[in-house]
Amino acid sequence: MIKLGSVSRPHGIKGEAELFLFNTEESILENNLKVFLMPENEKSQIPKEGEWREIKSIRFGNKTIVVFENIIDRTDLERLIPFSVSLPREAFPPLEEGQHYLIDLIGLECVTEEGKKIGVIEAFSDNGAQTLALIRTISGSSFELPYVKVFFPAVDYKTRIITINPPEYTE
Repeated sequence: MIKLGSVSRPHGIKGEAELFLFNTEESILENNLKVFLMPENEKSQIPKEGEWREIKSIRFGNKTIVVFENIIDRTDLERLIPFSVSLPREAFPPLEEGQHYLIDLIGLECVTEEGKKIGVIEAFSDNGAQTLALIRTISGSSFELPYVKVFFPAVDYKTRIITINPPEYTE
């Protein structure tokens, strides 16, 4: 299961929820899609093993607002909060040639254009302005870089290597 986001508060009184997406650049979530909900702590009344729910509607904007099936009002939703929203990787829609999901880059070895090994992509995060790649270096330290073409010019899935151009301060 790939965690796509989380809900920690309602939106309005009609059972709508604010969904915090971990990758805000694009989302594969859409109306009528079944997603897997997992409780984030004991306050949530979602079973500890999680449950499947259908998205009745979803709106993207300054906030992502979602309505799940069988949620009648704010009180119904508040019983479930806080929870995460996930999908199995195989449920992601196929991409065109040259495109990739960030989750598929985790674990790829980072190498400079000269062939110097830097480390491994450990995770991605979003700071609200851009997606950041967390790189664990060979020495065990880590650093983050914006995931943009200037820093990450090439991905080779066959060799599981991603070419990076790190700023000088990381070397």
